[in-house]
Amino acid sequence: MPEAHARMESVRAGARRALAGEQVRLRELREADLPELVAWWRDPDVAVFNSHVQPRPDKPLEEMFRSWSDNGSSAGVAFCVETLNEELVGHVSMWGADVRNRCATFGIVIGPEHQTRGFGTEATRLMISYGFTELGLHRIELMVHAENERAIAVYRRVGFEQEGLFRSKLFYGGCFHDQVLMATLSPVD
Repeated sequence: MPEAHARMESVRAGARRALAGEQVRLRELREADLPELVAWWRDPDVAVFNSHVQPRPDKPLEEMFRSWSDNGSSAGVAFCVETLNEELVGHVSMWGADVRNRCATFGIVIGPEHQTRGFGTEATRLMISYGFTELGLHRIELMVHAENERAIAVYRRVGFEQEGLFRSKLFYGGCFHDQVLMATLSPVD
């Protein structure tokens, strides 16, 4: 009996580690999160890197976050990112997963006031680990604006490699901008 208890505790500890790091943890979306997530999504410094520099009403944005965070489908998952002190700092998602190709696309938004503190790096590591160990993915990819050097550095730090450059793919601010394709592969496949 003690061996079974020890194995079960090991399983529980592994599940906790899958969603928590040293600074942040991933958790479900709560209705109280929506005003802050919507405000960050609208912030011009965030919006420019999410290819949507246009105002939108609260309700469609709230529904977007609810839909992403439903987690009722094997094709995608999304979580809020909070500090261990339960302060909301961001949102992460993976979408487009399919059983045959075992590939998904990653996205993250960290509130501007919470950036440069390592939260995004740790949340990205947690989500990538979750994708490989819990979802059984083989490949996780993302698209990032070529000008977003800070994000590119984070992605490289956690194991992403640049696979392509889409020249003049995005138009905003009166001119065209490049976009970078990056991906990481499961270390066990």
